[in-house]
Amino acid sequence: MDQPRWYREAIPLKNQVIVDVGANVGALSQFFWEASEGTGRLVSVEPLPQNVAIIRDRIQRSGASAWTVEACAVSSVEGTARMGAFRLPAGGWNGVIAGTQGSSVSVPTRLLSRLAPEATVIKVDIEGHEYEVLDEALPQLASVHTWALELHMVNGRPLERVLAQLASHGYRLLAAGRRRSAPNGPWVSAPIPQELSWAQIPIAKAKPDGSVFKMLHLIATRA
Repeated sequence: MDQPRWYREAIPLKNQVIVDVGANVGALSQFFWEASEGTGRLVSVEPLPQNVAIIRDRIQRSGASAWTVEACAVSSVEGTARMGAFRLPAGGWNGVIAGTQGSSVSVPTRLLSRLAPEATVIKVDIEGHEYEVLDEALPQLASVHTWALELHMVNGRPLERVLAQLASHGYRLLAAGRRRSAPNGPWVSAPIPQELSWAQIPIAKAKPDGSVFKMLHLIATRA
């Protein structure tokens, strides 16, 4: 898969404290654990009980003593949040805070800075709620040298503002791209300016209501 291969090439994964926020059924968490060769610690963060059970089974089958799961969501406040939850075609469930698709469930929320104060690598894929998490955690988590982010286009969050926010904390910005000589080849790291806007990002999907879905796979890294 493109994403794990890219992460393996672009992110130091051995001897790290890795936090997988929005772990779903733990496929990427499993990759992180295997790529780290058990040299550090791994925390999977996932609020939906159906998915948490699958992650716990992965941990047991892996015999991983330094891989744990936190059954919660992360946000800018601690408490509870309503989440729209729906089954994915490939298995497992997806949840979106304040989402309207599927069932409405209440999940506990925690601050990422309290949940993982020693984190060094954090992957975040939480369907548009990543901005609230970054607002809270970026100033607090000085030990994080790499953020692996799936950014979604949402109202009120211009992409250039988010990129400038990351750059102001000393992060270098890398997006997933492909070489012109291999347009169907593997993802490679492409440096991007903090002035990049959503208008320059191609549409990933057109929705039935006429709106569009855009996203950007980003790695923010610093020494």
